[in-house]
Amino acid sequence: MAIGAHPDDIELGCGGVMLKAAKHGHNIFMYTITRGSASGDPVQRTHELMESAKHIGAKTLWIDNFEDTHLSVNSDLINHIEFFINKGQADIVFTHSVSDIHHDHKAVAASTVEAGRFVPNIMSYEMPVTKDFKPQIFYDISDVVEEKVELIKLFTSQRDKIFTRANAIKGLAEYRALQGRLYDPINHMEECRNEAFSHVEAFEVLKLCVDMEFKLWNVPTKRVTKSEIARSGPDEILEVSSVPNLQKRRAMITK
Repeated sequence: MAIGAHPDDIELGCGGVMLKAAKHGHNIFMYTITRGSASGDPVQRTHELMESAKHIGAKTLWIDNFEDTHLSVNSDLINHIEFFINKGQADIVFTHSVSDIHHDHKAVAASTVEAGRFVPNIMSYEMPVTKDFKPQIFYDISDVVEEKVELIKLFTSQRDKIFTRANAIKGLAEYRALQGRLYDPINHMEECRNEAFSHVEAFEVLKLCVDMEFKLWNVPTKRVTKSEIARSGPDEILEVSSVPNLQKRRAMITK
């Protein structure tokens, strides 16, 4: 499950992981907390997000309606995040970095830590504008980096922002590959082409539990009903669910 404050946050931060996980048959859940009204038309950005989830192959996308640029760590936000974490029952949750300089991102990250207190695995992703990021896990996305670039291009409302451009996306991924010693363009160029470790997504570990075989450990969490969501929070949540062939989808407003 991936959580983002705004449309395109998830795609920029962990779009490569989402694409590869879906290709390998994993159930992908996406939860976006605002509709990005501070940086564009929220209706357009919502449709862009739907197209992105369809392209990724997400099982379910939830789009909440908190006010953009006004997120804070409070019971409403924590309860909403906890509800969808439990609804998705994911093995691992991806969220923003707690050290991110954007206050919406920081609020979502801190709220996820509390909302996911019973989740065994939580990681933070970075975006091209994230500062003070301390990468600890490096995941190879070399085989889908071009697809990630195309994924970001779906967000046409944000195309004028430098950090959504291909060179920003690929440059960060190349830098993290070099930083993780997975890519040495001077001494091992040919080897890198063969092994294809030229681009990676990096993550901070907020919590990580492994079993005896060092595989991610998952413990089913408590099911939370809709009535347990704080009543003072947003009253409209858009749910978009894909079907196996990804050719059809349904959308409904839930109260």
